Amino acid sequence: MIKTTLKTVLAASLLFGGVSLMAGEKAPAPQAKAPKLKPLTPEAEKAAYALFDALKMKEGIQNALKQSLAIQVKRQPAMAPYKDIYEKFFMKYTQWKDMKKELAKLYAQAFTPQEMKELTKFYSSEVGKKSLTVMPRLTQLSMLLAQQRIAKHADELKKAVAEKAKELEAAAKKEKK
Repeated sequence: MIKTTLKTVLAASLLFGGVSLMAGEKAPAPQAKAPKLKPLTPEAEKAAYALFDALKMKEGIQNALKQSLAIQVKRQPAMAPYKDIYEKFFMKYTQWKDMKKELAKLYAQAFTPQEMKELTKFYSSEVGKKSLTVMPRLTQLSMLLAQQRIAKHADELKKAVAEKAKELEAAAKKEKK
């Protein structure tokens, strides 16, 4: 679950940042500032690092970046000649040694050291390890199922949007009078 979320975030970063960079535009400013984090205690840092090891987070980040870039290049073939530049750039600024402590601070905001220890114990168990390999695929299949169900009823959505558009247009005309 955590790896899936991380992949989604990284994919979105590539999608929005990569396209604008490809077009020669400045990267968009972040929508929100990062929260101010309370100091990281040695106990929390140690617990976070153990959790990261259980989650294989270091490998997950690098794999997610590579996969996201491959998807983006497939969607935007004009990026293909620049793929190596993007890859070097992303790898340069997402090195584990540089991100590890900041990620530990984030986790320490969400979990107590004891909770991180419990998560580590779970993700180190056989079922926890299995969940790390199975959950991303189940999430992907869940999204596909949802997309299929939505597509089946797309006409209903189009009709509702068209009706609302008519209402808004009528209200705008009324305001002009």
